[in-house]
Amino acid sequence: MNIPGKYLHIILTATILSVGTASYAQKDNSWSSYPDKIMGLTQQGLEKTSHIIEKYLDEKDSVYVTPNRYRLTLMTQYTNSYEYYRFSAQSPYSTQSITLAPSNCDKLGFYIGWKWIFLGWSFDMDRNSAKNDWNFSFYTSKVGIDLFYRERSEGFRIRALDGFLDKSGNIIDKYNPHFDGISVEQKGVNLYYIFNNKYFSYPAAYSQTTNQRISSGSFLLGFNYSEQSFRLDPSYLDIHIQQGLAADLKFNRIRYKELSINFGYSYNWVFAKDFLANLSLTPAIGYKDTKFRFENGKEFINNINFDFISRAALVYNNTRYFVGLSIVSHTYSYRKTGLSIVNGFGTINVYTGINLFKK
Repeated sequence: MNIPGKYLHIILTATILSVGTASYAQKDNSWSSYPDKIMGLTQQGLEKTSHIIEKYLDEKDSVYVTPNRYRLTLMTQYTNSYEYYRFSAQSPYSTQSITLAPSNCDKLGFYIGWKWIFLGWSFDMDRNSAKNDWNFSFYTSKVGIDLFYRERSEGFRIRALDGFLDKSGNIIDKYNPHFDGISVEQKGVNLYYIFNNKYFSYPAAYSQTTNQRISSGSFLLGFNYSEQSFRLDPSYLDIHIQQGLAADLKFNRIRYKELSINFGYSYNWVFAKDFLANLSLTPAIGYKDTKFRFENGKEFINNINFDFISRAALVYNNTRYFVGLSIVSHTYSYRKTGLSIVNGFGTINVYTGINLFKK
């Protein structure tokens, strides 16, 4: 068979490269061992990181706090959440306020935890609203981190309407309570430092990775960063309400960023073997940067504000299985000349889970 010269050159070159590569692989099998090396280096890195965290961030007195004995946690959680938004402004005749709130939302969530890390996702069980929640947590005995993202765009109702008058000066008390003219987006990060970290365990109450054996409390220092965005379309209001609406309530969008510091106290009460009750109260003071978009233009405001965060929990945990109840509540407030906004958000969680792969 007569092979053209250019094809013969290609065949010879490929043959030489194949033989050379095979000979090199017999002398040095590093090519085939790369996946094993990567896995080995990854495992070493994780073990080194775990050692550093345990040494500097997770030291505890085992008489007061039993360390986590397992590597993996699986948890299912039912959540009933509530939220409300109260907008108040001064009209020429009275102080007007509108309180908006969606129907209480029932959600089912699935969470997976590895040592100090928890990741969760939940969905609306009724599927009657466009709402998503994502949560990520990292807790050790000294520090804690929460990341969250929430959004909602329908299902709101007017819960209270005050200070609105009709053309005859009479109070408006009849209106359509259904209101789809608001959408809300929230995201942020919360950081905590626990002072009495050797004897008090925050994870025992809120991530179920340790067990508090003797009652103890601690002061908490926190740092919060959050972003919230409200879109409000007054055209969804009844026409007789729109006609008398105060100018400061005719905004299309409010978007604010907040940096705050909170300082409070948390206490774990061990009232029976494997049972724990917790209460945490942390007032906050912060700096808020706000952007308003009104019908007649934009406005930028910076100010100092006060917020409040509270938590409570009841837990049974025998180190292998756990079941519990927790309540988390946030209150955010904002005021400027002519306009006041109060936003409250809370959740009631009922959960159960199991710890796997004992150390």
